[in-house]
Amino acid sequence: MSWLENLLMIAGILLDVFAAMEIQGAMIARIRKRTIVIACTVVAGLELIFYFIGFVICRLLAINGYVSDPMNYGEIVAVVVLAFLGIRLIAKAIKREFIQEKRKDVLRVWDYIKIVVVSCIYTAAAGCACGLVGTTIWQIITIILLISVLMVLAGLYTGLHFGFEMKTVAYVAGAALLWGVGAEIFLHRVIEII
Repeated sequence: MSWLENLLMIAGILLDVFAAMEIQGAMIARIRKRTIVIACTVVAGLELIFYFIGFVICRLLAINGYVSDPMNYGEIVAVVVLAFLGIRLIAKAIKREFIQEKRKDVLRVWDYIKIVVVSCIYTAAAGCACGLVGTTIWQIITIILLISVLMVLAGLYTGLHFGFEMKTVAYVAGAALLWGVGAEIFLHRVIEII
């Protein structure tokens, strides 16, 4: 997969993290530097760990010959994962779950870790697709680190200044990104129309 496809895929997956951090940002009185550093480290670290788990497992399957055509299967896995994640984000946008607003002085990791771990499961699936295709690992490390930090910062500050109403837009934008990348991979690489 190209660097642009990887960038858009990771950005789409991490828009779920943006929404989670936006909710947390809406409930804290002020954002401390320590809070930002911890949140960025936790999110980026978890995303990288889950990505590498998926990448290594599927890369070993491809290298050892357990998958007959890893490039083709990797692209098909990527399309399926992107489609399902897009559907999940749209469902979250439509659902508009109730959020118990309660002002906090401090943001704790346990307040947002569950949502980040669920997002990381999809990152692991994306890592599996990249492992089958044979994507350059350093490119993905850079993309995950940058996008994770950007989504955490943007989510916290958007929540702090505007509340958490933008999370619905983030879910729809994430689904659009994921479906766009999935359609491009499907049309360009799987059935080779464009």
